Amino acid sequence: MSNQLTAGNVTILPVSDTGIGGSPAYMFPQVSAEQWEPYRHWMNERGNFRMNIGTYVLRSGGRTMLVDTGLGDKPRAGYPQGALLANLAAAGIMPDDVDIVLCTHLHIDHVGWNTVRKGDAWVPAFPRARYIIARTEWEYWTAPERAATIDYVQDSVLPLADTGQLDLVEETHRVTSEITLVPAPGHTPAHVCVAIVSGGERAMIIGDMAHHPVQLTETEWSVAFDLDPRQAAVTRAALVEQMERDGSLVLGGHFPFPGLGRLVRLGERRSWQAL
Repeated sequence: MSNQLTAGNVTILPVSDTGIGGSPAYMFPQVSAEQWEPYRHWMNERGNFRMNIGTYVLRSGGRTMLVDTGLGDKPRAGYPQGALLANLAAAGIMPDDVDIVLCTHLHIDHVGWNTVRKGDAWVPAFPRARYIIARTEWEYWTAPERAATIDYVQDSVLPLADTGQLDLVEETHRVTSEITLVPAPGHTPAHVCVAIVSGGERAMIIGDMAHHPVQLTETEWSVAFDLDPRQAAVTRAALVEQMERDGSLVLGGHFPFPGLGRLVRLGERRSWQAL
């Protein structure tokens, strides 16, 4: 696959589910049009940008892992239906091939293919996989009073509870000797990034620590969907510094597909540069 790359002994394959349009004013309500001027190259002629809804397939230690599961194909008002399973199949990956599903957090566009309908029930889309989710994140979204009001929690999160496939873990959980969860709170209470360290090389799948590459330059810019915008900005600044220091590949599922890049410096300005 042309978009596949490696970090040490880990192979990384970006796979898109779908994409949606993004308005800077809607996504970043605290950021003025003037502040956006240096970044107009990211926008189309209407002043908007396109957000990928992406996932990553990792192969490490003989196991195949899927990081996040996109929007899914469940009817959602205002959202397109995703094509992740078809896109995985096109890459030669069938549901039975996936050993682990890692959820960076439990928002609608990261859990959609956790489940599929079978008869009257929602069942795991990946029948052999362990679903790994931070315990605090699970407890927040599945609290009865909250879950009762959120349809995607009811059809794509809660059905995992009684499958025997769910592993609730700490935010620093080590998945394999090469893949570790990294706490990255702010966007949601227990959002995590996924660190890959192998053969002297590093990569970080950032989840929603940043929705757009500009946030890796303007780390204080938080999106409207951040539950704790101030904490999200603190987290982002710290992780961006760490990733730059480590020379990590920076992989953004909402960045322009395939979302693979590095942090580079031009004078004092740090920016994300696509590979």
